[in-house]
Amino acid sequence: MERDERQLLIDISAMYYLEGMTQNQIAKEVYLSRPKVSRLLKKAREENIVDININYESDTLRRLENKIKAKFNVNNVVIVKTLKNYEDTVEEIGKAAGKVLLEEIKEGMTIGISWGNTMRSTVSQMKKKHIKDVKIVELFGAIGYDMGEADMLSIGTKLSSKIGGKLYPLPAPIYIEDKNTREVLINNPVIKGSLNMIENCDIIFSGLGVIEENMPQTIWDLYIEKETKDRIKKSGGVGFLCAHFINENGKFLDLDINQNIIGIKTDSIMKNKIFLVAGGMRKSKAIHAVLKGGHIDTLVSDDKTLSQVLLL
Repeated sequence: MERDERQLLIDISAMYYLEGMTQNQIAKEVYLSRPKVSRLLKKAREENIVDININYESDTLRRLENKIKAKFNVNNVVIVKTLKNYEDTVEEIGKAAGKVLLEEIKEGMTIGISWGNTMRSTVSQMKKKHIKDVKIVELFGAIGYDMGEADMLSIGTKLSSKIGGKLYPLPAPIYIEDKNTREVLINNPVIKGSLNMIENCDIIFSGLGVIEENMPQTIWDLYIEKETKDRIKKSGGVGFLCAHFINENGKFLDLDINQNIIGIKTDSIMKNKIFLVAGGMRKSKAIHAVLKGGHIDTLVSDDKTLSQVLLL
């Protein structure tokens, strides 16, 4: 971003948030259209020039939090308001999750990371805080498709730079059906080292996928063939946690695909401290499933979604 543009963002942000000017007034002041001012204010938030923090403490949200904790035996629940736009809700969830995650990461920890939109949102909005001797290990591979900025590699790199940790990648595809090929891969020194680290994670930091054709999702859309999708659906699949498919009771499906992952094993998911970042009404069934399965220690989500979860 050019220096003059950044100064413009600062100026209009100060007018709007500190001086109480309307967007129309600002537009006249800086000789721009009102829609342009609106876009610049949004960009100021995205660039962290403006950092809006809402205190979500209220009796209503506290009751919802306590109900989720009591019903599903979750240690920590953080709830934000559901916004009109799904992407805005994900951004707000990510902001809250980033603050909590920074508080939970301690010196000497090993953090396992997944990837996805909520993960990217969380890491992007985290403040920088140097924490000594933190290892960050990728929970499963992502090689094979061009995933752009949404891929696990960019998320892991960004997280390690935010906290001064060391990233241990898992350079492999997510799923390998051929047993011989799979055996060769998991015995590669780099991959084997990361797989061993996964078994000793202190926190598993993950998003959550759903079995939803109309909701774009990288794993479901790009990595799962139609025949396998049909078998997952027929087996009662409702979502996937760390690339492992689960049914409505949070049980891992007895399908080959769950055994063909180059990455974390189902046993490791069940024994670990899962920090789940997930929201949106279309994910309510999958969230209910992982909660019912007893997999979650910390949950960051939105109020309408969790209210729906309690009704399931």
